[in-house]
Amino acid sequence: MKIFIKNRAVFILLAIILFLTVTCADPKTDNGIVEASAYLDVTLNVSGEQVWMPNYNTGKVSQMLLKFQGDREVDVIVEVIVGYDGEGRPVSSIEKAGSGKIEKGILNFKVDEMNDSNLLDSDDLLFYYFKDWYKTGDNLVMTPEVKGNIITLVTLYNDAPVKMPIEAVIREGFTGTNDSLTGEYIYYLYVEADCTISVKEEIKKPEFQYTFKKFDDLSLKAGWNTILKSETYTTTGDSSYSLTVKNPAIRWVMQKTQ
Repeated sequence: MKIFIKNRAVFILLAIILFLTVTCADPKTDNGIVEASAYLDVTLNVSGEQVWMPNYNTGKVSQMLLKFQGDREVDVIVEVIVGYDGEGRPVSSIEKAGSGKIEKGILNFKVDEMNDSNLLDSDDLLFYYFKDWYKTGDNLVMTPEVKGNIITLVTLYNDAPVKMPIEAVIREGFTGTNDSLTGEYIYYLYVEADCTISVKEEIKKPEFQYTFKKFDDLSLKAGWNTILKSETYTTTGDSSYSLTVKNPAIRWVMQKTQ
């Protein structure tokens, strides 16, 4: 099992809105101008952050988000490996790593100290969260190989016998023109020691018109780091993806996960 926000479906819908309402085009969102350090402490505390929700009733990129003003309990979860399938691929489950609340739209949460029980080995970490850049096993490497994991903030679960997240909060922002839309997503990555994630070449998937760009080495420090994933979609149907170690001032947005 892998928890993820279905951003591509949201992107396609937003791209249609943007491309079909040229007269309402608004080139940029107000993502703020202050960029914080991408290197955080070994413990993670976030407080006083406004939560937003997608607005599907607009043709302007700057109006794509609306303030959430309600309340939610928040679970901070990680995926842990519980075994491997017949082809050697990891099988995962979710484990709680911290908790928090959204009160009147304001998010506060804390992540407990990470330990071996909720960290992934380097191979599993790369496979789960960076595998789009695999071509062969040596295209994507971590030096030295250390354990780590990425958190997800879950606000609602379904009522099925197997508990599954259906709503989560992620940091995201958008910029757009008349012929392209770019989204930025921040992931909180914990590693147990300083390391570098490198990719040797970009990966093209022409059947889907995807390009996973060659990124600069991701130099990570022991503790929490913020990874920025950028996704760009164009009116020609092409899309490209890249990664950097950055922490720009973009918003916390509540999204459906399935």
